[in-house]
Parts: sequence; C-alpha cells; structure tokens
Amino acid sequence: MKKVAYLVTRNGTRELIEGCLLSSISAGVHGAKVLVMHFAEDGVYHLVDGTTTAKKIKTAMDKHKVKIIACECSVKNRGIENKLIKGVEIGHFNTFYKAAEKADHVVAI
Repeated sequence: MKKVAYLVTRNGTRELIEGCLLSSISAGVHGAKVLVMHFAEDGVYHLVDGTTTAKKIKTAMDKHKVKIIACECSVKNRGIENKLIKGVEIGHFNTFYKAAEKADHVVAI
C-alpha cells in the first residue's frame, strides 16, 4: 500500500478535508496509508477541538495512527494554542519532514 503525507494550508478546504479525505481515512477506505498530516496557515482551524472536522481527525489519530502536526507559527499567530484537540504535535517543517520520510507521496491541499 502506498504511503502518503498531507500538507493542509487552507481552512476553505473544509468540504474536501472533512467530507472526502477524513471520511475515507476514518473509515479505513482511503486507499493509501496516511502517515502524517501537517496543518499550517488557516488550515490549523481544522484542529480546533469540538468541531466535526476535529472529531474526524481525532479518529484518524486514534484508530489509524495518523500523526497530526500543527504549525507552531500559525497556531500562535491565531491564538489557538490551547484550543487544539489532544494529541496534536505543535512543530515546524522539520517535524513534518521527519514524519513524512517514508511517504511515497506528499500532497498539498
């Protein structure tokens, strides 16, 4: 099975992220092993606890061992450091690069 890493930079992708991507990952029918998802810029809003998207991300983390990283700069600039779902790692691109080392593909959304 192919391994993939995702870089999510936009909050406007909610339909794609919540509807298609996370639904298939959570259901175990994505077609690739998702190693890591790195959320940056406005994409960090997907990680705010209590949202439908965050619940699906938490399922992907817990059930399918997807590593979730939030860009430290993006989180701090938006003042949401204490609003993220549990288990999200706050880091930088070097954190993402290390987590994505074994990925066959890196997809930017």
